[in-house]
Amino acid sequence: MIQAKNVYFKYEDELILKNISLEIYEGSFTAIIGANGSGKTTLAKHFNAILLPAKGDVLVDGISTRKDELNARKNIGFVFQNFEDQIVYSTIEEDVAFGLENLGLEQDKIKRRAADTLKRLSISHLAKRNVNTLSLGQKQLAALSGVLAMKPRCIVFDEPTTMLDSRNKKSIMGIIKELNKKDKITVILVTNVLDDLKYVNNVVVLKEGRTIFNDKKSKLNNKILKVAGLYD
Repeated sequence: MIQAKNVYFKYEDELILKNISLEIYEGSFTAIIGANGSGKTTLAKHFNAILLPAKGDVLVDGISTRKDELNARKNIGFVFQNFEDQIVYSTIEEDVAFGLENLGLEQDKIKRRAADTLKRLSISHLAKRNVNTLSLGQKQLAALSGVLAMKPRCIVFDEPTTMLDSRNKKSIMGIIKELNKKDKITVILVTNVLDDLKYVNNVVVLKEGRTIFNDKKSKLNNKILKVAGLYD
């Protein structure tokens, strides 16, 4: 579904990604891990054309993000680490509707899909609440509802457990796992929390912008994690 081919990327004069090649298969649950500054989020932002390669190519269902970023992006949702920043309206209900309006859906369909999405995430009772009154866990579900309502085939979660307490971490990871298993949504999880790996099937390990491991989780070992700076 997603292919990176010899991808390079730089901020100003600093090379951040260095010759990255990988494939994310449809229906998979893949973690991208690495120490802070390894390029995890930068790579993930290439998958829905938030960023474009300086060199190389990223293909989504065969569509190059460099040549047609709008169509490459349409099936890839992204839940940011600072999830509060992607909620643009004062209530969850309005925020979900805004995204669906951009798809050109009729109002009746927007209302039904928004209601179904909020019910799915068990936050229907929060639909009309001002987002500033919500807890961090509730805000993250609000951000996810806006993405999920768009019916993407793949969702990227950028460090989704970092800002949450243990109870909300377990809850959001359970929801993400269900989206992958029940809804068959391809999940890409950006994280440096090794405990999150228990949910995934495949792992990509980055170090200083390069891939040092890209395989099934069962083949990952402590030696690789130590080289990546993730294991003492």
